[in-house]
Amino acid sequence: MTLKIKASSLVKHHYLVVKSDGVKFCETSFGGSVRRFRFHEIDCILLAPDHKLSFQVRQEVFTIPTKPADKKHQAVIATLVHEVKRANGMVETPAV
Repeated sequence: MTLKIKASSLVKHHYLVVKSDGVKFCETSFGGSVRRFRFHEIDCILLAPDHKLSFQVRQEVFTIPTKPADKKHQAVIATLVHEVKRANGMVETPAV
């Protein structure tokens, strides 16, 4: 499984990749770097009214713009939320 949101511009390389073992976040513009995190390291996920997806790891917050009508972006967000819940023991059980 590899899902990706790309939000790059001419001066900034910006993407979020969700894989089976965690996430990779890149925000490079003149010296930025790629960061990798396991799902259990993610403390909080927020989707803002302006469609920016943010997640927090310890004291750092990482943000990327999303397109709500894009099915791939929807799949990335849903998978990220599910995997973070699963890694933290919060998987929803189906109703009987």
